[in-house]
Amino acid sequence: MKFGKSRGTVAVDLGSGQVKMLVLENGSGPPRIAAIGIERLQADAIVGGDIMDYHVVVDAVRSLRERLDVKPRSAATAVSGRDVIVKRIKMDRMREAEAQKVIRWEAEQHVPFDMDSVSLDFQVLDPEGDGLQMDVLLVAAKMDLVETRMRLLGEAGFQTTLIDVDSFAVQTAFEKAYEHAGYGSFCLLNIGREVANLSLIEQTIPLLTRDLSIGTRRFAEALVKELGISLEDAETRLRTPGQMDAASRDALAEPIESLVAPVERARSILMSSESSQGRLDEVVLSGGGALLPGLAEAIERRLGTKVTVLDPLRGISASPEVLRSLAEHGGPAVLSVAVGLGLRGKE
Repeated sequence: MKFGKSRGTVAVDLGSGQVKMLVLENGSGPPRIAAIGIERLQADAIVGGDIMDYHVVVDAVRSLRERLDVKPRSAATAVSGRDVIVKRIKMDRMREAEAQKVIRWEAEQHVPFDMDSVSLDFQVLDPEGDGLQMDVLLVAAKMDLVETRMRLLGEAGFQTTLIDVDSFAVQTAFEKAYEHAGYGSFCLLNIGREVANLSLIEQTIPLLTRDLSIGTRRFAEALVKELGISLEDAETRLRTPGQMDAASRDALAEPIESLVAPVERARSILMSSESSQGRLDEVVLSGGGALLPGLAEAIERRLGTKVTVLDPLRGISASPEVLRSLAEHGGPAVLSVAVGLGLRGKE
């Protein structure tokens, strides 16, 4: 797995419902979006982060590259889902070079995969600490998942130079967009079509990272079941929350609870952590489900915590045409993963 710096500026976000491609120019001034494209995928082409219809996804990525006139070059992408494990662990304090030699043995105790089938990476979270133990963020992904992503992008005309994790990319976008992001405790909830990525961070340090098997599809299916409307009709209603009637909002109570409850549990974990300041300052929503009707209000009502929608384009130059095209897909929040990936090339 490649968690290093990307020299390219092409970000490819392979979501369950859409493929997003973003070309970010990282010069001496503020980053600028040079090109952006979103291609809808047929149902079940990607399920829970797993590519089910490989050729359909390859064709979608290649089509975007050709439509945007992006020359073949390096690209960054991200993974998430059941084949990715992100865990904060403790190890005896040692130099990073020494940790490289023993991380595989440490991972065996925390990762429920065969070590011969995974790609590992790690980051020491407190390198300047003086305690006997150090906090380490461990990341493990099945090699099949990583190799499939690399092969897919290769067939679409790209060389993969960076593979990130969806939740890390969202955190990058959040921290680059907001000055206060480095000083408090935040729960980042990135909601896709089938999976939501939940991250609990304090002063930029991840305390918890978890993927939830719920997304906008569950909300649409709730409307279909309760109101007897088509799936297409349901998805249209979700994209236009101002037109939601009382019956539609009532139908969403169960899926809303399925997202509010994990956020509440994350806050409890934060408040019980020895290193925590004891409070959750803000819940930040992103992804295609950031504007799901009733969700922000339910979180604020249950937790009494401020809820905002991430705008990953703060501090990034984007043309009016780009902004208009984003409005059709749910606004800038849908680009949170893609922008985070693109920004990694500027670090």
